[in-house]
Amino acid sequence: MKARRVAPGSRHRKAGGFTLIELMVSIAIIAILTALAIPAYNSYQQRAIDEHMIRDIKNATIAMEAYFADKRVYTTSVTDLVTIGFRQTPGVSLTITVLSATSYSMIASKPNGTKPSYLFNSTTGLIQ
Repeated sequence: MKARRVAPGSRHRKAGGFTLIELMVSIAIIAILTALAIPAYNSYQQRAIDEHMIRDIKNATIAMEAYFADKRVYTTSVTDLVTIGFRQTPGVSLTITVLSATSYSMIASKPNGTKPSYLFNSTTGLIQ
């Protein structure tokens, strides 16, 4: 039998794959990254839902004022606003209440946001 010559100072290692320690370290790193990423992603989704609700209120308000300029009355129907050009975000529920001949309120709601709904009052002009 012939002996193999190995260069001095070099390590001879069996070919075969990863050690158990290397695999465990890799899995631990992936678990840590996942633990950091999931809460950030959930927070991003909640903020996006909030922005959908706020954007729908702002766009519906513009459509409502255009409707009022044309008809001289505020409407309680989202369908009437759609005829003016309002496009509602899928999943966002919009409720319009006419408070008087010169004022109205809107509530936009969608599940899983940081808030369940946002309220707009035409008297104050604020979205809360």
